[in-house]
Amino acid sequence: MIASPVGRLSSPNAVQMSKTLLALILSPVRLLQTSLATLGFLLSLPAIQAQEVQDEKRPPAMVNMSPGVYQLGKMRLDKGARSLSLPATVNMEDGPIEYLLAAAHGSSHESLLCTDVHASDIHFAILLLGAKGASVTNPQTGPPLSVARIDSDSLRNAPKPQGDSIQIIVKWREANQEKTAHIEDWLFNSDTQKAAERGTWIYSGSMLLGSTFLAQAEGNLAAVVLNSSALINNPRSGNNNDKIWFVHKDAVARQGSVVELTISLSSPSP
Repeated sequence: MIASPVGRLSSPNAVQMSKTLLALILSPVRLLQTSLATLGFLLSLPAIQAQEVQDEKRPPAMVNMSPGVYQLGKMRLDKGARSLSLPATVNMEDGPIEYLLAAAHGSSHESLLCTDVHASDIHFAILLLGAKGASVTNPQTGPPLSVARIDSDSLRNAPKPQGDSIQIIVKWREANQEKTAHIEDWLFNSDTQKAAERGTWIYSGSMLLGSTFLAQAEGNLAAVVLNSSALINNPRSGNNNDKIWFVHKDAVARQGSVVELTISLSSPSP
């Protein structure tokens, strides 16, 4: 998807920095592959709403940590692995959920994890890795699912999520030991009475509604129950049922634990 982030990259200096980052990070071949998505991303910057611009800070600085590995604010971008790592906090140890990851101003009361990394920054970094998303800039018919009233009928008729296949891994420390898990292991499906099936997620990339980048505005970054405004969506059976998803209380890290969430593109973009 080609979508504009809200506010954070709207100054001329930020646009120049974005072009510089592309030259530093991407090989000539990758630059050609991603140029259209990134060009759309940059050209949409002047349309950002004034209030949202005031609310945002300057874009994060970029630091080359090692060959192909860059620190972008609180995120780490690995060109070779085609992965992005970012910090999050375990927000729930038990109970029903609709989101895997949300910002504090999003639906944090029903999200497994929370982060203070901005959706616009995540989207920019994922574009740099070559993702294309769902290639939808604006909803074609009616409001997106998160803006419209969400009920069982709307979820039942929601379209299958489109975009890039990604893997999500979580790392954390417990009792002075580093642990790693597939994020699906922390989700429980009450229909199957098992952890969520391991596998890919879909980087759909959210969308613009007018000049508003919905993932940034709404703060809902990764959805377990379908949400067209989220950056990431769940492709599993039952993704249109908001009654069956829970925190897997026997597997999840303690509430308040700081974790590292790594998003990896599953295969090179064509």
